[in-house]
Amino acid sequence: MRAHSPSEVQIVSTAENIGFSPAVNLGMEVALRGGANWVLLLNNDAVVDAKCLERCLVEAQTHPRVAAVGPAIVFADRPQQLWFGGGEVSQWFAFTRHRGLLRAASTPPPSGKTDFVTGCCMLLSKAAWTAIGPFRTDFFAYYEDAEWCQRAAARGWQCRYVGEVLCSHAVGVTSARRNSLGLSETTAYYLARNPLRFALETTNPVRRFTRVVGLTIVWNAYNAWRLLLAGRPNIAAAYAIGILDAWRGRMGPRSLVRAAQ
Repeated sequence: MRAHSPSEVQIVSTAENIGFSPAVNLGMEVALRGGANWVLLLNNDAVVDAKCLERCLVEAQTHPRVAAVGPAIVFADRPQQLWFGGGEVSQWFAFTRHRGLLRAASTPPPSGKTDFVTGCCMLLSKAAWTAIGPFRTDFFAYYEDAEWCQRAAARGWQCRYVGEVLCSHAVGVTSARRNSLGLSETTAYYLARNPLRFALETTNPVRRFTRVVGLTIVWNAYNAWRLLLAGRPNIAAAYAIGILDAWRGRMGPRSLVRAAQ
């Protein structure tokens, strides 16, 4: 990678896999220290259109107190189908949903406010990052973007979505399930644990109850379908362990959590 990178590109490497959330925090620290006011977070399995950064910046600068912006995103191997057309978070039930999932890419949802921007392609504001704080490192991976956007909204910031396909994503590459809506052991574990842990930490007791119930019924039902797509008992077991660890408050990297038991 270093040998094929332009001289002006700064590569920050770590000795081990520290997780998506800590890696983003590290990258943001370097970028902000270098004077950036906006930072484009992009997955290693995503490719953006040449106009992506400009379009997202225009959207951010057209509206007040914007924390993050993201575009419509398609599947890399099915560019005619949307993967992300804005994000919804149920405030009462805590589960997330990609608007426009599997819709024709020719008709993405229109630009506007969004409950969250996916970390796959996310333009982040220095001002908001400084005010809100970094991603939760104990999540390690998954749901950290939605949790951060909810923190932003609670502090009066907004997230925006650009209704134009400006990014493609080879969904699942980082978890070895390329372009699949099924789950790997890794995704199953964190997608079971992190949203539930977020719900369990809700301070309002009524909302904490509805969020836990909503994740138990709706979120788990959706992921049960994804587990069927995977068709592997070990993935279902990882999902169940993730639920148990959320209740036990066991956070951080899955490998270290398992080793500590």
